[in-house]
Amino acid sequence: MKESVAALLISLVTASGVHAADRSCTALQALALKDMKLTATFIEPAPHWSVENDTLTRGSVSVSEPFCRVQGRIETEIEFEVWLPRPSRWNGKHLGVGNGGYAGFINYSSLAHGLKRGYATASTDTGHKGGPMDASWALGHPQRIEDYGGRAQHLTSAATKQILKAYYTRPARHSYFMGCSNGGQQGLTAAQRYPDDYDGIVSGAPGTSFPDMSTYVMLSGRANRGVDAGRLTQSDMEFAVARMVAACDKNDGVEDALIEHPPSCKFDFASLTCRGAEQGQCLSKDQVETLRGLFSPLRDAKGKEIYPPPAVGTLLPVSELERRGKLGADMYRYAVFQDKAWDPASFVLERDLPIARERLKALISDDVDLSPFARSDARLILYHGWDDSGPSPYNSINYYEAVKRTVGEQKTDSFFRLFMVPGMYHCRGGPGPNSFGNAGDPPVLDAQHDVLMALEQWVERGVAPERIIASNVIAGRVERSRPLCPYPKVARYKGTGSIDEAGNFACVAP
Repeated sequence: MKESVAALLISLVTASGVHAADRSCTALQALALKDMKLTATFIEPAPHWSVENDTLTRGSVSVSEPFCRVQGRIETEIEFEVWLPRPSRWNGKHLGVGNGGYAGFINYSSLAHGLKRGYATASTDTGHKGGPMDASWALGHPQRIEDYGGRAQHLTSAATKQILKAYYTRPARHSYFMGCSNGGQQGLTAAQRYPDDYDGIVSGAPGTSFPDMSTYVMLSGRANRGVDAGRLTQSDMEFAVARMVAACDKNDGVEDALIEHPPSCKFDFASLTCRGAEQGQCLSKDQVETLRGLFSPLRDAKGKEIYPPPAVGTLLPVSELERRGKLGADMYRYAVFQDKAWDPASFVLERDLPIARERLKALISDDVDLSPFARSDARLILYHGWDDSGPSPYNSINYYEAVKRTVGEQKTDSFFRLFMVPGMYHCRGGPGPNSFGNAGDPPVLDAQHDVLMALEQWVERGVAPERIIASNVIAGRVERSRPLCPYPKVARYKGTGSIDEAGNFACVAP
């Protein structure tokens, strides 16, 4: 059966015209793949074709070129899509894209972005339906947790490779993965558990332990509730962060409203305290203690750090702290204790976090021995915004440093690079240069300006990324550009020229 389908596809793909592309696409439905059902439709935009209500962009996603849309289901619940460019437009490569939060959706915006760039691009809902903030799907479904924890991405990768080999009559020259947030953790999971799935991975703002991170988020969400004397408003937070930035802005040799290297910022929180009857731009002692707590790590009863804090200078979204706290609480409610009536007020750190780690092993991606990934001759680029109010940027640094200690510094440098992004929020946005090849970014310039192209250069030509140029783009115009430097190097102003041009900065030791 497989041989006859392949022969049919060969004859159809080599034929000319849109009708032949249509027939070769729909013929994919005859592929006999284990535990899988496929539907394939040739999409011919006239002049545009759209997917309405994309979960990530909260809007429609539009495509303007013909492609083969493959929709599949693995086993009973793992749904995925593969968008295949016409053979003449295919760049010969496979791109897997990640989700965000609790997943539960197909990432259409990244599918469209990959398709536009010529990749055969795949996305999965990870085995359940929902949204980034919804964990109710885990109640009574332990298999869904396993699928969400990495199994669904792995199975989707394997299925995609078979599909595109049938459609194009040859395998992909290279396979890549790109994701941020939960998608970033999906990338780390692939590198650790399935080192042969991809030749290269871009992991943005990942968590390495969903239980630890969610616990920190849950407790942070409770830290600023109520109307007591220590409660902070968004205005209070903006004032405090502006003071932090002003105190440490010049540490990199230039005043640009950014903290290039937050670890070098030794900010005195007490300096924000109102003196005597002072009013206005200052905080009460109780508010300062609340703020200090929000920028402190989660520790156990013995003082050992469990999860690191946000970086000094990060604008925490006060209005969202409690909503994010619910995200963390829902992990315990639906996935750990399987009790939708579970009350976060009953939480005891030393008792409950170990239970979460044991029951949610599939959601922990902290294996620092990446030797199998290195042996497969694959490459990994991890990036994280310093102003991320979600997963801590220090967590990414801790992971990178642990890999170096385990694998060896020289070996690690041959396959793994970390880039920290000053002034970038969670995955995108923020006051700093934060555009470097993510979905929705301006047109790609070259490998220096695009993290995925930089990864390809490393995988395919052996050219390791020594800097990636990031831009701050407003209304389609580049207002500022800066080099992102391989950690631990930082960008330092050379002393002459515009501070808004990357060429006037060098990557140096902090």
